[in-house]
Amino acid sequence: MRRDRTNYPTARRFATAILSGTALLVACDRGAMPTGARPEAELGIQTATDLIQQLLLKFEPVSDGTLTPDDPPPFGHTIHVVDRDNKDSWKINVGLTGSVTFENEMTCDQSQGPPLPPGAVHLVVLQGDERARLRSTRYHRTYLRDLTRLDYYTCDESNNGQQLPFVLLDIDWNGDNVIDDLIFFEPAYQNAVEGGSCGAGSGQAPQMLQKWQFWDALRIDGAMFEACYWALSSPLGGGGTGTLGCGQGQFVCSLSEYIAQHPDAAIVNVDGNHGGVQIAHGDASPGDVFDGWVDAFTIGKDINGSNGQTNNSTVTYDFQKP
Repeated sequence: MRRDRTNYPTARRFATAILSGTALLVACDRGAMPTGARPEAELGIQTATDLIQQLLLKFEPVSDGTLTPDDPPPFGHTIHVVDRDNKDSWKINVGLTGSVTFENEMTCDQSQGPPLPPGAVHLVVLQGDERARLRSTRYHRTYLRDLTRLDYYTCDESNNGQQLPFVLLDIDWNGDNVIDDLIFFEPAYQNAVEGGSCGAGSGQAPQMLQKWQFWDALRIDGAMFEACYWALSSPLGGGGTGTLGCGQGQFVCSLSEYIAQHPDAAIVNVDGNHGGVQIAHGDASPGDVFDGWVDAFTIGKDINGSNGQTNNSTVTYDFQKP
């Protein structure tokens, strides 16, 4: 079922009010300029910056001041078992009605268990505009262009008819370690029916309830990343103004198209407790319950790949019951 605006993540409704206020501010400023007032061009820059910061507050906490740990990923392809909060760089981040637990999955898919049985991470949001997230701090300052793997498996028991557990990345555009954007990989948009032309290029299966499914959040084809994303910084996404296209639904763009606009885009952490790689559920329609599982979450990157080195790290995170 295609998600209508009442069922999209609430960033769009949140953005509308901010955009209306911004438009009103600019319109009022078009009259006689008071002594000492900023030129309109400068005002536009200031309000665009303020806008994205306000949008970010919908999804992200203010930094708590903790430092990102020095925790480089290992070389080669390794499997790491994660069975509790604050293990192997992963930390739980939930809202009032959200929960993240590590359990044996025995209720979602009656035909098969998780890809790395018997456990998986269980994300539940009882009021759908709240959140359940598991966040990794290990990938701070990883350029999007250096990613070699980003994929995972989901099984959803309840949602709004569309949204499965999704990947959320905190992005810095210019190397100052300030979050400039959030980008979202949603499984529902990886097919032509719901993701338009980008979804056709991504070419992944339609989402299903009570079925373990594999999702490739890069979809590498030659030198291109064909997987589809939407951006908080897009007027068609979360209501920002810094990215063209890359909206929700039919307006999603490929990750390569996003990188073309922001070539130095890198994953960054909010702080030492809130990592920039997130497995998330919820942040959508308040009247729905979101109940889903994730397993075998894999991230690969070329370490210092942008500087000519070719060492690769690929880690598959195997979520298990303690």
